[in-house]
Amino acid sequence: MDARSVDVNPGNGRAVYQASHLPMADYHDLGSQAAGVTPLPGVVSFKAEWAKSNDKHHYRYAPHRWEGHFVQNTATAQWSGRTAAAEFITNTVNPSIFAEVGHEKSGVFFS
Repeated sequence: MDARSVDVNPGNGRAVYQASHLPMADYHDLGSQAAGVTPLPGVVSFKAEWAKSNDKHHYRYAPHRWEGHFVQNTATAQWSGRTAAAEFITNTVNPSIFAEVGHEKSGVFFS
């Protein structure tokens, strides 16, 4: 995916992750994929957007060498997928109940 598909500001929680006409094989279901059924060629498009917020949180758990700085906010998502046989489109962009943007560090990166 193109690097321009992602725009993140972990300091204020604002983020966008999007793609248009991304090639995606449609196997219909997991059983068909496991059975080796030939998939239909398809494309998907999506946009997930996290809202800016001032609700900042810092978590640290030294025994597991983990730390994170996060902004709690809301997010919306739109998605569509299309093959020659069908098309699916989300019909709502109602915000989520809970979403989060941030960064964490652990293991050798923990200090």
